[in-house]
Amino acid sequence: MGLEANLRLLGRLVADSNQLGIDAVAEPFGRALPLLPASIATPDALNRLLREHGTEAAAGAQVASVELLDIKSISSNCNNSVVRVDQGATDSTLPSTLFVKLPSTQIWTRLFCNLLGIWRNECHFYRNAASRVPIRVPQAYVIAARGSRFVLVLEDLHADSDLQLFTNLDMIAGASVERAKKCLSTFASLHAAFHGLSSEERAAILPPELHPFNSPNARVLSPVLSHAAIGPCHRKAPDLFPKDMVELYQQAMSKYDDLMAYWYREPLTLIHGDSHLGNFFVTGDRMGMLDWQAVQWAKGIRDVQYFLINSLREEMLAAHERELIEHYVAELERHGVTLPYEEAWEQYRAYSFQTLMTAVVSLGTASMTDMDEVLETILSRSVAAVRRLGFGDWLTELTRS
Repeated sequence: MGLEANLRLLGRLVADSNQLGIDAVAEPFGRALPLLPASIATPDALNRLLREHGTEAAAGAQVASVELLDIKSISSNCNNSVVRVDQGATDSTLPSTLFVKLPSTQIWTRLFCNLLGIWRNECHFYRNAASRVPIRVPQAYVIAARGSRFVLVLEDLHADSDLQLFTNLDMIAGASVERAKKCLSTFASLHAAFHGLSSEERAAILPPELHPFNSPNARVLSPVLSHAAIGPCHRKAPDLFPKDMVELYQQAMSKYDDLMAYWYREPLTLIHGDSHLGNFFVTGDRMGMLDWQAVQWAKGIRDVQYFLINSLREEMLAAHERELIEHYVAELERHGVTLPYEEAWEQYRAYSFQTLMTAVVSLGTASMTDMDEVLETILSRSVAAVRRLGFGDWLTELTRS
């Protein structure tokens, strides 16, 4: 990692820190987006957001009253809430309840998320890509990003009695093979829809500077976080992340540029990026997805392996892994995209380390979530996958070629 990159990262941290202060000072004067749910739960505040940042789905909407409901929504980096709105005598263009996403109140989390740009990334998705994806996503009514803050006012999926949502506990319990195949079919539909776009076309949808792994900031920050997390993760879970796995992890990080070159070489497509079971929902006989902060351009198999490794029990996945990859390849073919099975399998092995990285950084830094049971489950499954798939042998072959 070069001095220039480190200095750029330091400069960005200073700028983002300053922006947090600027927004805090500007908010009382109406020059910054609200930070707390209570600040949005008034007719004046919500009507202003609808007027200045409303989408076509909220055209002409105006609320007469807003009630902040006592409904908790767990998030690793956002302050989520649900509000009930009454539009009075105006035409009803909004549903009666709305889901509101705001920045976390924790300073470090806000700095981290702004540095990576994941909140702006999700806002870009809802502005430029949501209407183009072939699967159901939450309807957006307000999309706002300014300074260090953002506001998303979305469809309240819990209000739809015909819709089934999943939780992190469902992920721990593990998806069935049948459910996994439905999720893989959903991925194939999404990935095929954005297959073959040029780099210019991709940039018009999602700017490359917001890529959660491959942007200039992420290319510097990810290795720093990974190295910093190795020791704490091993101390927290020495049985799950033992010394031999620590050594393999360090070896992979020493070849990080080679890994990045493989992970993000053409062709690329749009992927969800945080594609575990908890971010799926069932609507009728179809699957939909929520929480698009990690949306990115990558190989479609990245979604596949992240879902399978995180969302299936180790023994279940080991017994059906090749069958499930074959299913994804066949579904891609059904949508007109050819991916040879052996190539898909190689990509699957290669991306298994990225899933391990996410688990190690999340548990090692403990900065994004306190759900250690979930993280330990994910770490255990990720380590098992890296071993089972022979990632170490794959890495050796990569660096020889």
